[in-house]
Amino acid sequence: MISKNLLKQLLELQTKKGRKLKDKFLIEGARLCQEAIQSDWAVEQIYYSQSFKDSEAGRKFLSQAKQKKNNLLLVQEKVINKIAETETPQGIVALVQKKNFSVKQVLTKNPEIVLALENVKDPGNLGTIIRTADACGVDAILLSQGTVELYNSKVIRTTMGSIFHLNLVDKLNFPEVMPELKNSGYQIAATSPQNGKRIDQLDFSGKICLLIGNEAFGLSEQMLKLADIKITLPIFGKAESLNAAVACGIILYQIALQKNKSSNL
Repeated sequence: MISKNLLKQLLELQTKKGRKLKDKFLIEGARLCQEAIQSDWAVEQIYYSQSFKDSEAGRKFLSQAKQKKNNLLLVQEKVINKIAETETPQGIVALVQKKNFSVKQVLTKNPEIVLALENVKDPGNLGTIIRTADACGVDAILLSQGTVELYNSKVIRTTMGSIFHLNLVDKLNFPEVMPELKNSGYQIAATSPQNGKRIDQLDFSGKICLLIGNEAFGLSEQMLKLADIKITLPIFGKAESLNAAVACGIILYQIALQKNKSSNL
């Protein structure tokens, strides 16, 4: 059973305001919940339905969750349908605590690749970028003030669990952060629609911070001025530009290839 008061609190987490006040967020689906319990993020409670419990995926997941001593609560299907935000919920929702990293904490770990996102607005783009960054070996992602909320449910779903693999810092003032990165030995590489170098002409062997800007307007002039190098991806067809997530993926993959020359890819 679940009380009306608890249900109300969970429903509040469907809003940005509620997530900010509680410092928690909800995830749904077996894949995301699996990634969460295998990570070092704090999973406070897992709610599941009878139909999920009876499914093969449910039996496997619940067995693992019990081994990890997660808090499990069987609830009615209608409760899952209320607290889940997808049209066809999978029968499982988890309550997770946010992780509040600082730039200083991230840099202490001396990450080789840092991705910095300025004013990325689309939740789907942000989620895709996080997933792509994870696949390319990025260690940390920095999000500027004005970027879509990191814990937006669509962002979380689109990451496919990669959010739990990375160090992420949001709501940052980039004009203050970039000098800190430079002082820590990072080369700042910025995407630019013109007058930049091609990625195959650049050396990414050192510590690198890649700057990606807003989908419509790109990076601000202030960020472009702070960049050590500018990268331009040439357009060979009639499209005006590349999607921000696609452009980010192309550059990150090139960086990853250079940093993993010795691997058997």
